[in-house]
Amino acid sequence: MPDFTAKSEACQSLRSVAKRLAYRTPGTALWWSDVAEWSRCAWQLSRRRLSQKRHRDLETHGMCMPLEMIKIEQDLEAIEIALWLYRKGPTGLQRPQRGKRGDHPSTPIIMALQNRAMMLRRSADEIPQGANWRAVHDPG
Repeated sequence: MPDFTAKSEACQSLRSVAKRLAYRTPGTALWWSDVAEWSRCAWQLSRRRLSQKRHRDLETHGMCMPLEMIKIEQDLEAIEIALWLYRKGPTGLQRPQRGKRGDHPSTPIIMALQNRAMMLRRSADEIPQGANWRAVHDPG
């Protein structure tokens, strides 16, 4: 009997790529469709000259990452960069101080990024089993 799980997983990944939409940060001309592009736009905003608009745009950009986009992201490095930007990035994009994070709009985004990163790390650690599994993976 043929194994259809690999084909169905490939179809799901193609569907997830097809579902990617283009998003725009309100108040700017920056468009992005995945976490890596979102991070590039954050860096572009942080390189602008210091002003009230820059800080407002960074704050808006930090709050507008859709959770659906995080759920289909496959690039672990892009997720780690986005997490770094939220934790130690430019002022305006960083999460608030302790005690003020609970109701902040970036909290669910950071949690979703952390969960997705753990899922991707866990899937990378799986050992594939095949006909010659013991010869390849058995230490003794």
